[in-house]
Amino acid sequence: MTEDKENWLNEMLTEPSRLHREAVLRKKPFQYESLPNALAEDYMENQGWEVEKRLKTKIKIKKPWRHDMRLENRAWMLAYLLGYLEISAGRSFKVRIKRKGAEPFEKQIDLLAKDDETVLVAECKSSAKVTKKRSLQKDIEEFASLKKPIADAIRKHYGNAFKPKIIWLFITNN
Repeated sequence: MTEDKENWLNEMLTEPSRLHREAVLRKKPFQYESLPNALAEDYMENQGWEVEKRLKTKIKIKKPWRHDMRLENRAWMLAYLLGYLEISAGRSFKVRIKRKGAEPFEKQIDLLAKDDETVLVAECKSSAKVTKKRSLQKDIEEFASLKKPIADAIRKHYGNAFKPKIIWLFITNN
């Protein structure tokens, strides 16, 4: 990759071992931390963690994923199980957007996955409880208005020879 390409998309996981390691973490129903005994008490009192296992000098603690992260994990796992060879890394994956007459900016994308023919671009919206009515019109309009700049960034990152079918997903929960 050239230097210019690296600026369009943040880190993508491409190595099978790194993809597998990320899948193992995202598949679990809890997030885990291992901390020294002195720090673990503060986590358990203030941040909702509970003890998973006590060791001699450390405590392994856990807490359930937040609803939004749980939805993103499910979407990421779907791309992984579908066999996508390149999937966005972490929660802060960003695409560099450039529009005519405006300064370039970065847009956070919940999921970007690529194989030989297609690219998935997904935006995830979740609520902790089932709500009677919440308008997603603003979110959908923003997502739709960024489709062309995101597609341009993908093409610039992978080169003009790669002509993927881009699948746009808006994933909701509750």
